[in-house]
Amino acid sequence: MRLLDPSELGEASAAVGDSPAARYVRSWASKGRSLIGNVETRLLLLDSGAHQFPVSVNNGESHGGNCYVVSPLAAYGAYAQEEVNRMKMRRLRLPFSWLAGAVTSLFRSIQADRVVFINNWLLSTNLYPAAWKGDDLPEITQLMRTTYPRHVFAFRSLNSHCNGPLIARLKALGYVSIPSRQVYIFDGRAGDEAAFRTHHNTQRDAALLARSRYRVRRGDELKDEDFERLEQLYNLLYLEKYCHLNPHYKAEWLQRGHQEGWLQLRVLQSPEGRIDGVVGWFATDATLSAPIVGYDTALPIKLGLYRQLTQLCFQEAAARRIVLNFSSGAPQFKRMRGGQPQIEVSMVYVKHLPWKNRIIWGLLGLLMRTIAAPVMKALKV
Repeated sequence: MRLLDPSELGEASAAVGDSPAARYVRSWASKGRSLIGNVETRLLLLDSGAHQFPVSVNNGESHGGNCYVVSPLAAYGAYAQEEVNRMKMRRLRLPFSWLAGAVTSLFRSIQADRVVFINNWLLSTNLYPAAWKGDDLPEITQLMRTTYPRHVFAFRSLNSHCNGPLIARLKALGYVSIPSRQVYIFDGRAGDEAAFRTHHNTQRDAALLARSRYRVRRGDELKDEDFERLEQLYNLLYLEKYCHLNPHYKAEWLQRGHQEGWLQLRVLQSPEGRIDGVVGWFATDATLSAPIVGYDTALPIKLGLYRQLTQLCFQEAAARRIVLNFSSGAPQFKRMRGGQPQIEVSMVYVKHLPWKNRIIWGLLGLLMRTIAAPVMKALKV
């Protein structure tokens, strides 16, 4: 069990191997914020012998807009406030806005961003390998307690459908469950017989893609200059239409992901040669996610660009016979295509921290489990 600095990876390459996680950590060490504009963190590599995970480390500094993928303060403060502002039930906005403000103040008082996230790929949804059952979690926990005695350490992006046994192991070790959002699961393990493939809207989207004027191109068909366009399309949807607090993935991050093999890209190219849509997959042997989705939002809705990109994800999950974790957002759209809602949680370890920290994190977990999560389910967000 080793926690390796990027400077050690070159020397230890024979022992560590050239895994996607090792390549990712090395890339971040060399480029950092030029890859993701609003993420400030240090990445290390956790090598357990059987598995390797990128580990993000933050020391509680206020970077003024650090992203929720590395910052609990952003996740449960600023980002939560953005979600509150979008609530359709206006009478709920005031109490939940107060709650987000209170969490922000309390988190600042305990430097909640002094945090280590294990298996953090700096994605909205981190995925876990099916072969990892968490048998080494006691050793990982002890290593983190020894190396970072003043830090919170945590696992993000867990849900009962995909990670039930892992969540149970973490709870048994004393980790606190803190719900974060509601995500939508499409189980493709039955292939073309998967339940979501039989939904009327899914079949309509498949027909739309089949007759589309757009050509689907793979990442290895792209030119260097195309990646600037992909960044632009992602920004149009995720930053300008959705929320500016989402990760600001740059063209170089997209290109490195394609080259290093941890991001698989598909684009929609018009007959005129213009790229109007992009989807990027991150996958393990059990689960697929789409951290990159973007399209030209100025084009007519009737073109169905988002529907076509979504259909590519459905087809890929069914072809691989794995689960698609389609993250949060567009809940009605996803439900109408067979998406199954799951409350996503972070599992947070604070047993070694001062009583004030333990109380605040425990209170947040209680509030999120007893108030926020039931509201998410009721409102079908």
